[in-house]
Amino acid sequence: MGALRLDDSASAVEGVGPRFAKNLATGLSVVTVRDLVEHYPRRYQDLGELADLTDVVIGQPATLVGTVESWERRITQRRGKGGKGGKGGRGGGTRLVISEAVVRTERGQTFAVTFFNQDWRERSLKPGTVAAFSGKVDSFRGAHKLTMPEVQSLGRGVHAAGAADGIEHRRLLPIYPATESVPSWKLSTWIEAALDELPLFVDYLDEVVLDEQDLLALDDAMRGVHLPDDMPTAKAARKRLVFDELFTLQLGLQWRRHRLEADVVGLDNAPIDGGLADRYIDSLPFEPTGAQRRALDALTKDLGKQRPMHRLLQGDVGSGKTVVAIWSMLCAVDGQRQAALMVPTEVLAEQHHRTLTEQLAPLGVNVLDGVRVELLTSSTPTKSRRRILAELLSGDVDIVVGTHALLEEGVRFADLGVVVIDEQHRFGVSQRVQLRDKGHPDVMPDVLVMTATPIPRSLALTLYGDLDVTELDELPPGRKPIVTQLITPTEHARRERLYDFVREQAAAGFQTYVVCPLVDPSDEIAATAATAEFERLRDEVFPDLTVELVHGRMSSADKDAAMSRFRSREAAVLVATTVIEVGVDVPTATVMIIEDADRFGISQLHQLRGRVGRGGDKSYCVLFADPTTDEAVSRLQAIVDTTDGFALADVDLDLRGEGQLFGQRQSGLPDLKLARLQRDRAVIGQTRKLALAIIDDDPDLVGHPDLRREVLRRYQGGLDELDALHTG
Repeated sequence: MGALRLDDSASAVEGVGPRFAKNLATGLSVVTVRDLVEHYPRRYQDLGELADLTDVVIGQPATLVGTVESWERRITQRRGKGGKGGKGGRGGGTRLVISEAVVRTERGQTFAVTFFNQDWRERSLKPGTVAAFSGKVDSFRGAHKLTMPEVQSLGRGVHAAGAADGIEHRRLLPIYPATESVPSWKLSTWIEAALDELPLFVDYLDEVVLDEQDLLALDDAMRGVHLPDDMPTAKAARKRLVFDELFTLQLGLQWRRHRLEADVVGLDNAPIDGGLADRYIDSLPFEPTGAQRRALDALTKDLGKQRPMHRLLQGDVGSGKTVVAIWSMLCAVDGQRQAALMVPTEVLAEQHHRTLTEQLAPLGVNVLDGVRVELLTSSTPTKSRRRILAELLSGDVDIVVGTHALLEEGVRFADLGVVVIDEQHRFGVSQRVQLRDKGHPDVMPDVLVMTATPIPRSLALTLYGDLDVTELDELPPGRKPIVTQLITPTEHARRERLYDFVREQAAAGFQTYVVCPLVDPSDEIAATAATAEFERLRDEVFPDLTVELVHGRMSSADKDAAMSRFRSREAAVLVATTVIEVGVDVPTATVMIIEDADRFGISQLHQLRGRVGRGGDKSYCVLFADPTTDEAVSRLQAIVDTTDGFALADVDLDLRGEGQLFGQRQSGLPDLKLARLQRDRAVIGQTRKLALAIIDDDPDLVGHPDLRREVLRRYQGGLDELDALHTG
């Protein structure tokens, strides 16, 4: 042991030549020895005991040793879906190569081994080769058979019994995430070779933490996860490594938060009795929900503290986040400061600006002594833009709603007190920092980030461990559940009945959205295009109704005109892309039709469904889809089964895993290679609590040098990198 170092190239491991090193890097992002040994098994295969054929139990795992006698190969064509080739089309199939060998044991008994699409096995296990085959033993026509077993070649021209005596047999075989060019068995061989040559893994957790958390030493865990003697060993190793992933992540988040707040002065934006914020709540035509009241109480404490507010407000579609946002911005205005609301799209910016002016009307908005609210996007005319920029700098504008245009160099504030960022997952970290830094150089504004895409609490505490999290988990009274149905392409009659229903709704004064995944038809993607569907519905299906079209490639003026006609009920049907996913609020829209729904994720489908049912009338969501995978079926069924956004977020996390959900917010954050946020929820809470305690006691981890180095290594940089990840 000791010849290898963790920072060495993976090619330094015995057996990893230049070609395999390239395949490791491109296929699995494994570049160094550390990457290799931190490529953990996704499961273990029970190889069973090394057994004689007479001792095996059908249906149980076993390892059998014998000599390959012969091979037989056959090719079949499995029927399946090909490209759609248009709506509902089918075709194609899958070529399946079945290779089957007869293997004879030392006692003269035979068993069969079968492989699918692994015709290379015949070349590596030529007749006369002695090998060990491990897997579940089945019976077929009275004969023993192993299907897709693990194989360990023992050589040619040797006696099976003698070879079996020397076999290195382990009950548990690690199965690794692999690629076609880098199979699991090769990874297992290389990782074992690396572990043989590496020195002891130096532990960065002290004995007190190890004892309190009942954790293995790091060296035992690293070797035990790859080469476990039994499942208890594998589980104990995983427990330690999961703890490390979550603990170092939480430590980095809390360390960063402490550094950012250590020398920063916040602003006193606490609400004033009888001020605009109080009067706004009193003017609402409805009573805030209990969840909204709890959120306002939490923000009241935050806004009055000396340190800046950094809070994540997440709530389901229609839960009332906008009320909380407007209230928090008015708190800044009450303190003679300004507020900014940044959103990802012009459609959403225009919706928020409209909502603000409508809801603040009782207080006087854009009148001589009232609240000044402006809209700033890339489409704002030059003359208006110059005026708005001047009035922001002079302090005449109280609240500005905008898109990325707010980040441009010329946008400056007289005294920025509160920043609200809606649909925060659409923005990169650096963009949020840019807006925050437009405040006074000596103080930091209070920051509220919001999302209408509910995040499981386990994910929120991991991604946003440096933010305080508030959930709006109640809907206003009177909201009716949206009826959701799935229709497949074979159910043509149901589509026709749906179109009749759309006409009935239109006659009653209600409206319909039709959402498509594409803007224009594509030769590469067989899916519905909004432009083509608009023409079909306008000319063939609803010639008696006014049909409008909205998509992201239209000019702002055309989009505004179409949306205005739909909002004013001049149009009964609006065909759109996901440009209407968030922020569009038309109370008389009661039907949402989503074409090719299997092409959308759970959160998108839930957001789109949330565009209807906003006026209290019974509403409907219809998903047209032809799902081709189990994951797509599960996703669509979840949407049909529940309208609870938090429950759907849990389903989404289970189906897609953490990696795809983190998105750009993950830039620079440590990877979670073993931890699973649903399964390891308890560990998230434990590590966050411990990280908070350590940072409170030792803010720069000076007294924990080994742990400090490990946190910085996992964050792929020093303290500057941590600062650059600031979320608020």
